[in-house]
Amino acid sequence: MNSVVEDISATKKRITIEASAIEVEGEIQKSLNEVKGRTRVPGFRQGKAPMSLIEKRFRKDVEQNVIESLVPQYYKEALKAADLTPLTPPIVENQDYKTKGALKLVCTVEVRPKVDGLVYEGLPISEIIIDVTDEEVSAHMNRVAMSKAVYTPVEDRPVEMEDLVVADYETATDETPKKDQFIKVGSEAFPESFYRAIIGKSKGETVEAEVAFPPEHLNSQYSGQTVLFKITIKDIKALQLPPFDDEFAKDVGFDNLDQLTTRIKDSLGELKKDKVLKAEKGDMIRKLSDKYTFDLPETAMKQEIDSIVAQAKTLDAYKDVSEEEIRAKFHDDAVRNVKIMVLLDIIGEKEDVKVSEEDMKERLISMAYASSMSPEALLQYYNTQEGALESLRYSVFREKVVDSIYAKGIVTPQQA
Repeated sequence: MNSVVEDISATKKRITIEASAIEVEGEIQKSLNEVKGRTRVPGFRQGKAPMSLIEKRFRKDVEQNVIESLVPQYYKEALKAADLTPLTPPIVENQDYKTKGALKLVCTVEVRPKVDGLVYEGLPISEIIIDVTDEEVSAHMNRVAMSKAVYTPVEDRPVEMEDLVVADYETATDETPKKDQFIKVGSEAFPESFYRAIIGKSKGETVEAEVAFPPEHLNSQYSGQTVLFKITIKDIKALQLPPFDDEFAKDVGFDNLDQLTTRIKDSLGELKKDKVLKAEKGDMIRKLSDKYTFDLPETAMKQEIDSIVAQAKTLDAYKDVSEEEIRAKFHDDAVRNVKIMVLLDIIGEKEDVKVSEEDMKERLISMAYASSMSPEALLQYYNTQEGALESLRYSVFREKVVDSIYAKGIVTPQQA
């Protein structure tokens, strides 16, 4: 087999593959002999029928099977010989074969561009220093305490935001007054004007409020209406957090308050570090992509900008913006994204980065935990979405490549 590669562009090639009649016929005869060996023809012992009879009965099917096998084989050999990495399936322009003749195949394919002088070792990365403040620890402690908080009656002050109010209210449109209603001040149950009317009022007071409900309000009884409420405050309850002491710490699973405080501080530090590290890696890869200029494959660019447009169209900010305007606005982002894809693929190949089944299992478990699903249910969902599992595998691959690049970076200490 001989192959010739013609440059249509830096990322698009025309490949001509030719195999001689002797080579092709040799493969066909090999397959015919295999058929002869396992075929029983009436009047002959198995494997003893004359080849002329085997050819007459089976050659057409054998030819088709052999050609269908040889074409992808020759195509892969041609790519390997020319050191090309395809990005799209080949488009066959011409395939010519006649019985006992030569085979000729002409196809075009988009390929990964070459990046000359690519250096990704020793990239500068900033030293990560994390500081968790007492205020941050205290705020998180309050969030933990909320799970143990209770509402307790208050007698010495009026209604405040976040209180739980017990109230009676009536409107002109309601057949009967509402009695002993529990209302969380500031919740989405009522518009803001309702709460403004009762904030500052004390137990036993009655107040009137004209409240406009938007058409989309979740309270369907009043949505789209302006309603006059007469509200009587019957009780006021404030959210009472438990005292932060060893007993509280034990109640949430720790030996003492110091152990709980340390765990919170460590957890916040890890979260901060992960956030900073993610930003640092993203900045590192963007800077790497900006250092190199190379032709980008048309199909990859089209797919990327199409994806950006589709995502933008789901956002209110771009619903009335034309597709052409969105494409123009995000063109540079699409270019950078495709450049990063190409660079990470090349580096991943050089570093022999692989995604194991264990990697996939860990990712699915992590995603399942974050979405309150079982790993089995999440895997089943991915299996029902065409290409979703491979897309996830590629995402894990990219992260592992970025981690590999980051591990080869040189840390620049922060100035005191």
